[in-house]
Amino acid sequence: MTQEMKPKFKRTNYLIAAKLQLKYVGIILLLMFVTALVCSYFVYYTVMIAMGEKLANVYPQGRLMAIINSVNIRMLITFLMLTPIVVIIGVYLSHKIAGPIYRMEKFLGDMALGDLSQRITLRKGDELVTVAEKINALNDSLKLTLGSQKSSMDKIIAELGELKKVMDLRPENTAYLDSNVDKLQAEIKDLEMQLARYKL
Repeated sequence: MTQEMKPKFKRTNYLIAAKLQLKYVGIILLLMFVTALVCSYFVYYTVMIAMGEKLANVYPQGRLMAIINSVNIRMLITFLMLTPIVVIIGVYLSHKIAGPIYRMEKFLGDMALGDLSQRITLRKGDELVTVAEKINALNDSLKLTLGSQKSSMDKIIAELGELKKVMDLRPENTAYLDSNVDKLQAEIKDLEMQLARYKL
């Protein structure tokens, strides 16, 4: 069954599952800062080993420290300038996952309440399309099974109605049959009540 890709509405709220998305962005920022710090350390360490003595001979110690401090400040400013860009990209990318998760949670909640009439629809470019297709296939299978059971139950009800009419026309020696039909009708009512909670 092919997954429908065009929803009825366009999602404009990028923070759909804020907790999940902010956690995702936080992990990206942490990785960015750790990577930057490790790279900076190795660059500094390499430069200081390779050129430390030569730079100390060319520049006075105070001037060399001023250059190093200037480089540190520029790197810090660059990290701070990159942070909002990383946050925006992280939120944008995470909503491609959080949006489908939100839709699936809502759909499964409706399914648990018995509403099988809906389908999960995702936007073009959303992630988890395969999972949505599998959930839709499960929903279709369950709908088919329950629909078949409902159809069988309707046939049984019709046949019991016919049997009841025959028994009413020939009342002699029908007490046993009458009680069994009543039991079957009671069981069918229970089954009807159970199936009634599902919207197919």
